[in-house]
Amino acid sequence: MNFNKKTISKFISNSFEIDCLDICLTQKTDKDPIIYTGPGTIYQDLHGMLQLKLYAKINDIKKELSHPFKQLPPGKIITEDNYFTLRANDMLGNEWFADNIWISVNASPHTASMVIKSTLDDIENIELNKARSNTEKNYLYIIVPGQYKIPCNKAEDLPNGGWCLNGTVFSANEIDFEFKNYDNYLIIYAKAKTENLDKDLYLKLIEVLSIFTGFIVRPIVIENTQKDKDILKIKSVDNSFINKKLFPPFKQFTKNEFKSFNCFLEKYLANIEAPFSDLFGFWHKINRAWQSSIMNSSLSIGVSIEGILKSYFSQLGLADENILQQAEEAKQLIENSDLGERIKGRLFGSIGLLKNTSPKGALNQMVQKKWLNKAMMNEWGKLRNQSVHPDKLNQDPIAIQKYIDQIDTCLTLFYRLIFIIIKYEGSYMDYSEGIWSEKKFKLKSE
Repeated sequence: MNFNKKTISKFISNSFEIDCLDICLTQKTDKDPIIYTGPGTIYQDLHGMLQLKLYAKINDIKKELSHPFKQLPPGKIITEDNYFTLRANDMLGNEWFADNIWISVNASPHTASMVIKSTLDDIENIELNKARSNTEKNYLYIIVPGQYKIPCNKAEDLPNGGWCLNGTVFSANEIDFEFKNYDNYLIIYAKAKTENLDKDLYLKLIEVLSIFTGFIVRPIVIENTQKDKDILKIKSVDNSFINKKLFPPFKQFTKNEFKSFNCFLEKYLANIEAPFSDLFGFWHKINRAWQSSIMNSSLSIGVSIEGILKSYFSQLGLADENILQQAEEAKQLIENSDLGERIKGRLFGSIGLLKNTSPKGALNQMVQKKWLNKAMMNEWGKLRNQSVHPDKLNQDPIAIQKYIDQIDTCLTLFYRLIFIIIKYEGSYMDYSEGIWSEKKFKLKSE
């Protein structure tokens, strides 16, 4: 597909469509599947969601109308055989695929025909390219609708003779990147040797951009050229999606932030092994809670810090051998005591917890390593307890401000944990002080 300005404009304005001569929907079952075929259209609706409209003839009315009138049991997971796969051939001969499609059917027995509609998460086109089978480089091209602040270091010449600073060019992890920022969309290019740019790298790239910008970054087009094939994916991007900006870890809007952006992206791609990691999952949890209220935000930040400590710092939270030995001695003393069985059970249970990971213990060790300060650890403990056992929020402005300050401090703590995990060192925004300021983060030696 030729991604010129006209084509990109159609994607961004939600006016892209594909007319198909032949569409085939096949039920996801190995035993006598229902199959609907006919011409139709795949198009974006006003909200940016991909819609399917298929015109089909009824060949077996009993079989083909059995699915639309099927009664599903409430409260149960919908089984796979209630969904369909899509194969469609467009007017240019391109073949498109989609999976896990839920359909609605409007049938007319009088004309033995039906209109089938569905909302698609994405469609994919795969083209084999034997001429590239010996190539040494893979390519990635992404279009992201929306406005994003990416530090720039390259200017683009304008048709009127002027120029604008809207490009970002650098290399990281042996991958060459170029970002181009326009008024209402962002374009990302990447190229590298085949072993350095696999088909899932774009997912990690989207994750690191989301954390850096504070938004959920949602690409609308991903074109992945992998050795002997080109994979083009077009996605639904709902413009009614609530996507308020979470305070990002970086200042973003100055040229000096280019170094931080480069380093953060490089460290994330190098040290997060696969997409959908726990780290991004906890950030996503915080971002979604940020869209609603400060009380939801406080709970999400508190438990996400605890979660990330258990996922990535479990060894730091373990009790040392000395206290474990004392615990074994205490168990013997309790066993030989005259205490009642119920209280003995309670004491044994408490002692047993020493063998589990302690988030507070992990934070304490990080304070000793000078990765964090003690005030951050203490504020997390207060916020965690307050959010898990909530009372009615005190509406006094001073109390509310204190509550907001705790949230900001814990968000800074969360970002520092990310820096430690991915081994990032450099500038960042510190929200833990009354006047937000840019500081340097460095991993201290033990």
